[in-house]
Amino acid sequence: MRNSKRYLEFGTGGSTYLAAKFGIEFVAVDSDRFFLKSVQRKIRDDGLARPVGQSFHYADIGLTAHWGRPIGPGLNSPRRLEKFRRYSDLPPQSLEGGRTPDFVLVDGRFRVACVLKALRALRHERGWTIAMDDYGDRPHFHVVSEFAEIDQLVNGRMAVITAAKPLSTEVLDSAIRKYETELD
Repeated sequence: MRNSKRYLEFGTGGSTYLAAKFGIEFVAVDSDRFFLKSVQRKIRDDGLARPVGQSFHYADIGLTAHWGRPIGPGLNSPRRLEKFRRYSDLPPQSLEGGRTPDFVLVDGRFRVACVLKALRALRHERGWTIAMDDYGDRPHFHVVSEFAEIDQLVNGRMAVITAAKPLSTEVLDSAIRKYETELD
């Protein structure tokens, strides 16, 4: 992260704070409005807030519990599923001015879809990295290796990706549609 110029993260916390501390331009996405606000407040209270280059994006997926996990009735309702699908969309702020993120950390909800949508946005760009936390611990995340080369597994758990496999847009979009509503 330290060498990043434009950082996007799904799932906020200590990584968001570090980006602010290092002066990195970032877009932070979280499904827990209160946690997102607390991260933003900590950055502000510690004198790390900047008027530009720091964007906090609340991804409304409905009622959530600990770690932004969706709860409540209607988890499979069409309205709620559409909210789930939108969570993994790259926020417009992350693509402003025709610039794309050079580092994406995926550590929130809907991780496979987040990685796949980041790959779709970045695959024709150069010099980017995607890091997916908990990859090593969760076999259902390993599907990502069908779409990208896993360059490194940090501490046996975080996948580091720097290249997408050559796939058609149709194949990638089909996989995205499949994983957009898978919570982890």
